[in-house]
Amino acid sequence: MKFILASDVTPERLEQFLEHNKQIELETLLKAGYVVERNDKIIGCFALEPIQDDAYWLKQLYVIRQEAVKLPIIVETVLAIAKQQQAKVIYAHSEQPVTDLLLESLCFSLQPSQEELVPAKNEKGHWWTYSISS
Repeated sequence: MKFILASDVTPERLEQFLEHNKQIELETLLKAGYVVERNDKIIGCFALEPIQDDAYWLKQLYVIRQEAVKLPIIVETVLAIAKQQQAKVIYAHSEQPVTDLLLESLCFSLQPSQEELVPAKNEKGHWWTYSISS
């Protein structure tokens, strides 16, 4: 698998991927995102948006259904990329029980709903954090 800055991918390839994945915001992806490529095919993407000096929000984590088994590897790579960017904490929001399970298995911590540190208020789902040690 390759992780490529979305801004380095040709517009045609991005459009082809997004054509079948309309829920992904192109602007966010281009500003702070990466695509995941396997066998010269884009299989997923994510955005790692800075929200404070040393805090990032993992947004738009998406992998095509046939490649879902690779999600743990992708999230671990996301954490490695965040560490290279000097991140101390990663926030993630989940609205799916399976995503909650994945984040918990990768040592993310569930945040209380009244937590003031989360990047945005959402009525649905859960906020998770991951602390990166130096």
